Amino acid sequence: MKNDENEPKEYFERNILQVILLLGLGLVLDWFSVQLLLDVNPWGTALAIPGLTFTLQGLWLVTNPYAVVYDDRFEIKQNFLYNKEFYYLDAKRVESQKQGSLLVVYNDEEKERLPLFGMRASYKEKFREVLSAKIATSLASRDF
Repeated sequence: MKNDENEPKEYFERNILQVILLLGLGLVLDWFSVQLLLDVNPWGTALAIPGLTFTLQGLWLVTNPYAVVYDDRFEIKQNFLYNKEFYYLDAKRVESQKQGSLLVVYNDEEKERLPLFGMRASYKEKFREVLSAKIATSLASRDF
């Protein structure tokens, strides 16, 4: 039986131009490293490490959306190193900033910046609206 509570409700995609540039950079570095290794040059190994890292990062970006919204939480998957979950129960409101990022204000008035670099520009406002609606629903159903 399927558990509908853990099913994602909405996805917010990445900026495709950034993904293509990252994949292109990785593939160019990979090509140069192969050419150097065919000439038996040890710099090919040194160049292969960042090339493979960029290629794997680009493939990971292709297969994962930038943000996933669930009923009780949302996840931001910016890159390999930044995967974070935020729960609506902890949040009080969402505020917009000039730099194209969002601020999540928690119940104790602590603020945390959500990076939106890499999300499609057309999705940023919709993402803020969805988060505001989910947090408002969470605020209405709280007992404290």
